Amino acid sequence: MATITVREATPADAPALHRLNIAFNGEGLPDAESIRAALSRNPQEFTCIAENDGVAVGFLCGQVLFSWCYETPTVEIAELYVDASCRRQGAARQLMQLAEQIAMERFGADAATLLTGGKNLPAQAFYEAQGYRQDGEKHYTKRLSPSEHT
Repeated sequence: MATITVREATPADAPALHRLNIAFNGEGLPDAESIRAALSRNPQEFTCIAENDGVAVGFLCGQVLFSWCYETPTVEIAELYVDASCRRQGAARQLMQLAEQIAMERFGADAATLLTGGKNLPAQAFYEAQGYRQDGEKHYTKRLSPSEHT
């Protein structure tokens, strides 16, 4: 049986996060040094890492969103990945719990949001089991091009 533990990632975890990010999002992404720098410089982002007997098997990235429009900040779960070999062993649940704890205790957040694919039914079922509910919002994305704004 796997021994899954979770903790907040540090810059020293950059090589492992790089490996996991390639498995999740594909090639052509920031290298380990870029990840190390990002983990050191963005105070509104935090990363949690899951390990199986000391080997990194998953991660979660949270973005804290502050706005003068609202009394308290919210956190957006921007990325969540667990290696297929360790799924259904509690890693994702533990990562979510740690992220929510960090959001509340460090940033005073009172809500968490996330996005997932409309056809990703296993992820939807998982998030609903964690207490997340669809809110009826529509999500829009636009790739920005400098030529559109000159």
